[in-house]
Amino acid sequence: MSGHSKKDRLLPTTLAALGIVFGDIGTSPMYAMSESLKSPGIPAGAESILGIVSLILWSLFLIVSIKYLFFITRANNKGEGGIFAIVALLKSHQAFKGKAAIILTTSIAIAAAALLFADSLITPALSVMAATEGLKPIFSGIDHWIMLASIVILTLLFAIQRLGTSTLSRLFTPVMLIWFSAIGLLGLKEIVDAPEILRALSPVHAYHLLKGLTLDQVLGLLGSILLAVTGAEAIYADMGHFGRKPISFAWYLFALNGLILNYFGQGAWLLKNPLAGDLEHSPFFAMLPVELIIPMVILATLASVIASQAVISGMFSLANQAIQLEYLPRLKIFQTSKSHRGQIYVKEINTLLAVGCILLVLTFGSSSALASAYGFAVSATMLLTTIAFTLVIYFLWRWSPIKVLAFCCFALPLDGLFLAATITKLPEGHYLTLIIAVTVTWLLAAWILGTRYLVGVAQRIDLPIPFFVELVNKRKDLYLQKRPAIFFQHLPFPPGGSEIAPTALLRQVQLTSMLYQPTVIVDFMAADTPCINENARITAKDYDKDIHFLTVAHGFAEGISIKAVILYGQERGWWKEASQIVYFSGREDLRSGVSHRLPLWIRWPFEWLHRYDRSLPSTLKLPAMNYVELGLPIDL
Repeated sequence: MSGHSKKDRLLPTTLAALGIVFGDIGTSPMYAMSESLKSPGIPAGAESILGIVSLILWSLFLIVSIKYLFFITRANNKGEGGIFAIVALLKSHQAFKGKAAIILTTSIAIAAAALLFADSLITPALSVMAATEGLKPIFSGIDHWIMLASIVILTLLFAIQRLGTSTLSRLFTPVMLIWFSAIGLLGLKEIVDAPEILRALSPVHAYHLLKGLTLDQVLGLLGSILLAVTGAEAIYADMGHFGRKPISFAWYLFALNGLILNYFGQGAWLLKNPLAGDLEHSPFFAMLPVELIIPMVILATLASVIASQAVISGMFSLANQAIQLEYLPRLKIFQTSKSHRGQIYVKEINTLLAVGCILLVLTFGSSSALASAYGFAVSATMLLTTIAFTLVIYFLWRWSPIKVLAFCCFALPLDGLFLAATITKLPEGHYLTLIIAVTVTWLLAAWILGTRYLVGVAQRIDLPIPFFVELVNKRKDLYLQKRPAIFFQHLPFPPGGSEIAPTALLRQVQLTSMLYQPTVIVDFMAADTPCINENARITAKDYDKDIHFLTVAHGFAEGISIKAVILYGQERGWWKEASQIVYFSGREDLRSGVSHRLPLWIRWPFEWLHRYDRSLPSTLKLPAMNYVELGLPIDL
């Protein structure tokens, strides 16, 4: 029965994956071929067209089919994929518990997150502009209208995020199925008219094209070819939603066929129209019959919106994981669907993306200009993923050195070439991606280092719980309040270092000379897995008959919740109803003292980010009448 059930779910899951995972890479034909033709030093003629089509074909095969689908997707963390999942997988291994290893894995995580954010700014702007520019072959002088239309579409897209996208998501699969079918059939028509394009199946044509170029020209061309495989990282990142098999089926049955047919179709059209390589319009739209241009622009716009939506939702998910791993402040996470836990909305991230995308449209003005800024984030993220995967196969899976070396010899030159290609384009616009990525890395690093400083201060001034128990047992003037209280360990202490009396508990006893019975100290600990089994969520330690310490684990793909603690306390007989509990949490009052303890490059962004850090009670949605927040002044 189980086998039949899985088979029954395979087709709908495969179609769902097609609608969400392949939106970015699926819209690449609108600009990848035209940008490759514009690369400097590319000679006119059939051999160049065959070489470019061959390069695109083998890039799709080597990077997507082999590197990602055959190798990278094997490294899942209990089904979850993406750079955070693979880094968490590494951190769970004993070899990565040391200080140097922690710095390495954390650096990979924050660098990849920063690069993905930069990519998420460019993808919506580029894909929407490329789609609306499809009107250029039939309407002249409409550049300003295209910019305006792109801004309107992007504004509406970001405006509806807070309402949830469950209705919009129902269109993803049918639209992308129609999209891949349409671009495949259009390409097939051109291939039938010029079957000599099929010679591009041989990598010899790619080799001959590259052999005739200088190193700078080769790198310039590869920087444009990379546009054909942007979105490959989404295959790995979305694995937790659909699974490896449905994503592979969606790629081989639908996406890959549609892409190859269309790229070969564009090449065939260019062989029939040798002067078209100099045209300003993309061959994707130029090869369409006039009567199909407007319907295709509408379909392309819908596909671009879907690609953009997938990127935006991915950034919300990435931000949520970063918050759970304590790489970001506790931003407010809105659940936009009652039935799907993964459908969330993060206002601050949405605002940053919306403003950034609109500024990019206004600054660059066309998809061709913006395409020059695209690629660096993609190639750098691919390289980081390869490095992380190499660490997994060597340290965790214990592959033989020969197998590890073979994988590195295959993947690292590919990633290195594409990264070098995008670095050479820094003067053409890639500097923008680099600036965004460096800025985000700086902010994430400042938050992590600033938080660790606060943990260090707390460890110096707070008492270990055994000492606290000893002190309160000696005090004869202490009033024992027969009411349960929960005190949150609100700072992210390292594993094993959080069993100290929270600042809120010390301050409460100091100010009121009163101890609640029972007193329950709760520490939320981010685990190295996406989800936690409920039976293993809570680890308890009793220091006294009325003083208890609970470590509450949560996965990096799920939020923190007080429900498990309340149920656990009811089972232990600490309270009957949740309404009886009083909640206490600490809150740092950050001050810039005379003698600064933190360097300016950490202190300034950390103070700014700390303003957006929601308190634990607010995150847990506790009743306002039942919680107390106690501040502690700390000099930075």
